[in-house]
Amino acid sequence: MTYTKIHWETQPPRHKDIRIEETGYFIARGMKRVYGRGDHYGRHHKFNVDIWTTSGGRLLMRCWSRCSEIDARSFEIFGIDVSQIPFPDKFGFCDDRLPYEIREEYDTWIEEEW
Repeated sequence: MTYTKIHWETQPPRHKDIRIEETGYFIARGMKRVYGRGDHYGRHHKFNVDIWTTSGGRLLMRCWSRCSEIDARSFEIFGIDVSQIPFPDKFGFCDDRLPYEIREEYDTWIEEEW
């Protein structure tokens, strides 16, 4: 079975200053969830990404699945000033404002776990 990249409804904005670094597992209690997405591939493969902001302004991302064969990974996103994000809805980011660099990291994780 071959993997096909995630289809996004919009062209992604690019930000040359964004840097994403893998980090250890984090507990999201007390954080604000600003983005969430789930993608299904067949009956048994569902991939998810959640992005959280801390009260201190950090932006953390977790790629995860309930499938025991898929390893979760956590990242910190640098180069986005959380206070400057225009949150258009109650969840924060929407797909049309999610930067290319974040989309690529999520897509790379899926490809590695596929």
